[in-house]
Amino acid sequence: MLKNKSILITGAAGFIGSHLTEELLQYNNYLVLIDNFNNYYSGKEEQLNNIVKKYEDSRDYTLIKDDLLNKSIYSEIEYDIDIIFHLAAQAGVRYSIEHSAEVTQNNIMSTLNIFEYALKNNVGKVAFASSSSVYGNPEYTPLDEDHPKNPISPYAVSKLCSEIHANYYYREYHLPITSLRFYTVYGPRGRPDMAIRKFFNLMLNNKEISIYGDGEQLRDFTYISDIINGLILAGEKEQSVGEVFNLGCSNPISVNTLVEKMYEISSKEKKVKYIEKQQGDVDITYSNTEKAKKFLDFYPKVNIDEGLRNQYEWQKSFFRND
Repeated sequence: MLKNKSILITGAAGFIGSHLTEELLQYNNYLVLIDNFNNYYSGKEEQLNNIVKKYEDSRDYTLIKDDLLNKSIYSEIEYDIDIIFHLAAQAGVRYSIEHSAEVTQNNIMSTLNIFEYALKNNVGKVAFASSSSVYGNPEYTPLDEDHPKNPISPYAVSKLCSEIHANYYYREYHLPITSLRFYTVYGPRGRPDMAIRKFFNLMLNNKEISIYGDGEQLRDFTYISDIINGLILAGEKEQSVGEVFNLGCSNPISVNTLVEKMYEISSKEKKVKYIEKQQGDVDITYSNTEKAKKFLDFYPKVNIDEGLRNQYEWQKSFFRND
């Protein structure tokens, strides 16, 4: 566990960032939190405030409300940073297809700014949040880190370009960077546009669910606490430097099976319709995590049934009408 470190988290108010913030504040770390609180979805600022308010007396964090594209914000970081967790990005595969230039500018240039800051300030480690979407549709499964990269959305392209820049900064400048390819992360505080949260919300309101395609596409759903553990391990381990890792559950299920499990948990009447498959959606996500096991001691602990129950209880209690 990371303790007594100065840590910068970008995208700190988002789904993954808020969980990482909550975890690291428990271990006497000083956190610099950056988020632009854009309007992609609401509730992030309140979410982060609820997490950090219990630490206000000890002042274990600084919050910077601004955009990573604004280079002037880096002068506001008053501490020597040991580790950067770069999680900030304009998310959403479908959003990126409709807003390609925005996603490209935001995700790639903000990442370059972070790498430049890390290089100029001798940051000890940068953990960059990439995505399994860089692979596109698989040529074989499970997918290891050497699988060909064939991204099929601007979001995926932006993540792959950022990985290439990470590799460049490591090779040419010896900047200690680790790239982490996340697989279909879910859990409490998940974005409203994510399938599991959206489906449970519709169930809670007795509304019909729309499934893209035939529902037989496979997804490697990975619970949020396992992703947080993988991030922290990457921050801790020296042998992670210069490497790329899959972080997934390695136990994919079909969307149809997922929905069946969700209806069973919610005890709601099943209401499902099938609609046209969406551009940018891959057929299979299925991680090979042997490398993460070997280098990081990464072992996912939460199976899909436990994770879905956790998320349902969270949504039922707090976000029934979101």
